[in-house]
Amino acid sequence: MLVGNVKKNSISESYPFVVNDVLSKLNEIDLSSLPLGRHELDGYDSKKLWFVILEYHTSPLSDFHPEVHKYHSDLQILLSGTELMAWSIDTGNHPHFGDYNDTRDILFYESDCVNLNIMNAMPGDFYLFTPNVVHITNVINKEPEFVRKLVVKIHNDLLAGVL
Repeated sequence: MLVGNVKKNSISESYPFVVNDVLSKLNEIDLSSLPLGRHELDGYDSKKLWFVILEYHTSPLSDFHPEVHKYHSDLQILLSGTELMAWSIDTGNHPHFGDYNDTRDILFYESDCVNLNIMNAMPGDFYLFTPNVVHITNVINKEPEFVRKLVVKIHNDLLAGVL
């Protein structure tokens, strides 16, 4: 897992190349005007890296199951609104909630069997959930809130050697 700011700064030099490159390209786009749904990013194979624009109202933690991915990392960026995000290291021993969905590259775990850490996610920061990190996002922080978010799906191959 990696947390940082979307704007270039002295720390961003230590981010993996693909993260810096994606952030640089996203900073050149008017993200507020992009329609909801899936988008491609110039210079990347659309099967290895793409992003989606989402809008929703935050919901209670109890509405979600912890999720994990095998082949992709989630680079999540709040464009507006705030939410809580929960995470934990994947031990591989958590009871599954359903089967692995290979089309979506997602596996859910039983909620009460994962000890989660909670953080307050804010616009301008990014949250990279790598395949070894169980996570829940879209969680209410005090009051339901409207959120606009960008999620970049990055294939493990593009992060090889840094995971």
